[in-house]
Amino acid sequence: MATVKINGKEITVEDGTLILDAARQAGFEIPTFCYQARLSGLGSCRMCLVEIAGQKKLQPSCVTPVLHGMDVFTENETVKSARASMLEFLLANHPLDCPTCDKGGECELQNFVFKSGPRQSGFSEWKRRFHDKDKILSPVIVKNHNRCIHCERCVRICDEVVGAKALGGIGRGVMIQSTGFMDDRLDCDHCGNCIEVCPVGSFMSLPYRYKARPWDLKEVDTVCPYCATGCQITIGIRNGEVVRVKSRINTGINKETLCARGRFGYHFIQSRDRITKPMVKKDGKLAECSWDEALSVIKQMFGSGRRTAGIASARYTNEELFVFQKLVREVFKTNNIDLDSRFANKWVTSAMIDACSLAAGGIPIFDALKADLIFIIGSAVSDENPVTDYLIRTAASDRRKTLIIAHPRRMKLDSSSAISLRYKPGTEGEVIKGIADFIENGGESTSDINAAAARFKNASNITMFLGAEILRLANGVDVLTGIAALKALLKRSGKNIKCLPLFDRCNQRGARAMGIHPLFLPGLKKVKEDGMDCGEMLDAAKKGEIDSLYVLGEDIVSMHPDARFAREALSNIKFKVVQDTFLTETAKIADVILPGASYAEKDGTFTNQEGRVQRLRKVISPVGDSKDDLDILCSIGGFAYKSAREVFEKIKKEVAGYKDISFEELDGNGAIVTGHGRQSLSLKGTVPLLSGSDNSGQQSIKEDKEYPFLLITGNHLFHSGRLSQRADILMQLLPEPFVEISEDDARESGIVDGEKVVVKGNGYEAAMKLRIAKGSQKGVAFVPENFDSVSVNMFYKKGEGIPRVKIVKLP
Repeated sequence: MATVKINGKEITVEDGTLILDAARQAGFEIPTFCYQARLSGLGSCRMCLVEIAGQKKLQPSCVTPVLHGMDVFTENETVKSARASMLEFLLANHPLDCPTCDKGGECELQNFVFKSGPRQSGFSEWKRRFHDKDKILSPVIVKNHNRCIHCERCVRICDEVVGAKALGGIGRGVMIQSTGFMDDRLDCDHCGNCIEVCPVGSFMSLPYRYKARPWDLKEVDTVCPYCATGCQITIGIRNGEVVRVKSRINTGINKETLCARGRFGYHFIQSRDRITKPMVKKDGKLAECSWDEALSVIKQMFGSGRRTAGIASARYTNEELFVFQKLVREVFKTNNIDLDSRFANKWVTSAMIDACSLAAGGIPIFDALKADLIFIIGSAVSDENPVTDYLIRTAASDRRKTLIIAHPRRMKLDSSSAISLRYKPGTEGEVIKGIADFIENGGESTSDINAAAARFKNASNITMFLGAEILRLANGVDVLTGIAALKALLKRSGKNIKCLPLFDRCNQRGARAMGIHPLFLPGLKKVKEDGMDCGEMLDAAKKGEIDSLYVLGEDIVSMHPDARFAREALSNIKFKVVQDTFLTETAKIADVILPGASYAEKDGTFTNQEGRVQRLRKVISPVGDSKDDLDILCSIGGFAYKSAREVFEKIKKEVAGYKDISFEELDGNGAIVTGHGRQSLSLKGTVPLLSGSDNSGQQSIKEDKEYPFLLITGNHLFHSGRLSQRADILMQLLPEPFVEISEDDARESGIVDGEKVVVKGNGYEAAMKLRIAKGSQKGVAFVPENFDSVSVNMFYKKGEGIPRVKIVKLP
C-alpha cells in the first residue's frame, strides 16, 4: 500500500495505482482525452498533467503510478496553465464547426474548453485541413479527419477490445490520420465502438447523422434484445422515433461497448413490416379484425388438456413468459410447453442446466474471467455473442491466463487463444473424452487435444463456456454429461471450476427459470407429469393428436431442423394462434394472429447468460393497434396483473433465486440470481464419458463422397435469428447469405472467394456466394440461419442429425 497526498488530502491506495485513479478516489477529477481504464496507457494528450513535489517537470497522471510519500497537485496555477495551453494547442487546428457537428452538446473537447480553456487563441495561422467533405467509411461510420485530436482511443479499442484491428495511423505529426488501410472503407466489425469512444466529432454514426441534438432526445436505459450477453443500452427518441442507440461507460457488463446488432439493429422497431392489427382466418385467408373478435375466437376455439400445446421464444420478458406458462398450465391444463424450436429435445436442454449448474445461481462473468484457464466449446462466440468475445479477449490479454477454443470454424477470438481445437460437428464428445482421458491417464502432449488437457492439469481455476450449438446436437445429452463428468474429475483434482452457458437469445436462461420447459415448473421444480417438447408436439401433430397450439413469438417453420416436416405437422393442427411482431412463416399458417410489442414498447426483465436480471424499460408506445404482450396474455388467461412489476412480485414468491431482487431498484448493473434449490434431473440414456466408456458422445457420421460437407448453421455477426432481417442497417451490412468453407476445401474444389455457388442437399438447393475461412475444419460448411431467402433448415431431415451437402459452381 502507498500513502500519498493529493492537493493536501492524504489517502492510501494499492501499490501501482495510477495518480489519475488515486486522485479520483480522493474526489479530484482530472480531465483526460486519451485515457480509458480498459485501454492501454498512451499519455499522448497531456491533458492530465499534474505537479509532483520535487520533480521539475509536470507528469502525465494517466501513466504515472503513485509512490509512497508522493505529494501531488492537480489544481494549482501551474497545472491549470498547462491544461489551458494544451487545449489551445488542440484548438489551433480544430475546425470549431460545433453548430454542424453531431457531437455538439456532448463533446469532451467542448466541455473542457468551457471549463478550463482559453477564451482567445494566440494562433492566427491557417488550420490544417484534410478534406472538405466528410468521408463515409462504411454503411454506419462517417469520418471527419479535420476534427481528430489524436487521442487514439478509436485505434486502441478496435485493436485491444474488439480485435478487428481495422484502424491505424497514416501520416506523421500534426498530419496523422486515424483511419482504415490506405484511408479506404473500413473492413471491420462495424460495431461503432470507435464512434462511442471518440471524444470529439471525428467518428460519427451515419444513421444518426444530422438527426438530433442531445438535448432534443428523450433517453431511456434498457437491455439489448439480441443475444444473451445482456448489454445495457440507452435508446434516444425524438418525436416518437428511435434515432439512436448508445451505451454508457460505467453501466452494465458491456461498459460502453456494443456490437453492430446492439448499436444499429433498432430499425425493426418501427419497420413497415410490423403487424399492427389482429387477424383471423376467414374462408382460408387471414383478414384484419378487432381485438374483441380475435380474443373471442381464441376463447371459443382453443382446447385444453393433452391435445393442446404452447411454444415460446426466448426474446420475451421473464414476466411475459411466467404468465405464458400459467396460461398453458392453468388455463389450457397441459405441460406441453417448450422454448424455441431449433433444439434437439427436452433432455439436452435439461442437461445444459445441469452441466452449467444453473439451478445453483448466477456467476458474474467478471468473476468467471478471473480463472487462469478459459475453455470455450460449442459456440462461435465472436459471431453469436460479440461483446462476450470482447470481455474474454480483454481477460486473455493477461499472459498469465490461457484461452482454449474448441469449434469447427475459425473465429476472430482465435487470435487470442493459446490453443484452437478443430473438430467435425457432432464429435464434441470426442474432444471432451480426449481431455478427460489425458488428465486421468497421462500421456504425451503430441496432439492439440493432449496439449489442451495438459493446460487443464496445470490450471488451478478453470472456467468453461458451453455454447448453444450443443443443444442442437442429436447426441447433445451425451456431450453435456461428458462435460459434467470432466468437471467432477477436475474437482476431485482440487481445481476450482465454473461453468457458464453462451446463449444466443436474450432471455434463454430466464425462460427456463420461468418454467418454459415440459419437465419443470417455475424455479426449475419438477413437474408431476412430463409434457411434450417441440419435437414431440410436432410428432403428435403429424398423427392428429394436437388440436390447439399457441405460439408466442417463435417461427417454428423457419427454425425447426426440418422445415418440410414442421410445416406439414403444423398444418395438421386444427387451431393455431400466433402472437408476434412480424408475419413470419409460422404466422402465415395461423388461424389467429395477435400483434405484440417490440422490446422498446414494454416493461419487464431479462435474465442474461450469467444469471443477471436486468430491467427492460418502455421507450415508446406499441405501434398501430398492437398491444403489450403481457396485456394480451392476461386478457386470454383472465389474469388480473396490471403491470410487469406485479408479475415480478409473483415470480419472487415462486422462483427462489429471484426472491431478494427488487424490481424498482434494478439499476444498470442488474442483480445476480441466487440458487433455485433444484436437484439434478435423472437423465435418460446418458453415460459418462470417462474411464474407457463405450459411449464416445460422437454422433454417427458417415462419409459421403457425393455430399462431402457437414453443414452447420447459426448467427452471423450482423444478424440474430430472423428478427435482424427487419433492421435496414444490418441488412446493408450483410444483405444476403453465404456459404463458408475451409481454404483446403476451396482449393480442392477449384472455387474462389466470392464466387457464386449452389449448395445442394436433402432435395433442396440454394445459390449464394462462397466465403473462404482460413483455419476452419476441413469438410465443414457454414450457412447463416438469418435469411428468408435461404431456408437453411430445408437441408435438415428429422432424425438424421447434422446434414450433408455438396457445393457446386453456378452454371
